[in-house]
Amino acid sequence: MLALLAEIVGWCATVFRSWGMLVKSADKVKYLVSIGNFLWMCNGFMTGNKPLIASNLICLVIMGVDVFSKKKQK
Repeated sequence: MLALLAEIVGWCATVFRSWGMLVKSADKVKYLVSIGNFLWMCNGFMTGNKPLIASNLICLVIMGVDVFSKKKQK
């Protein structure tokens, strides 16, 4: 059952990351790809895949710092 849920989460993550590549606004790209990264992290927790968790956490941190620094500048 957990394997099926992990697969569904993985496909949802793929949809969000792909959708992020299709939008024109840089901010929307960051938000959609970040959702995809978060879902891939969830998939990593479900499957015990530590490199998947770490790589997506790094991406989330980088995008989060970028988004919050831009908001702080405004």
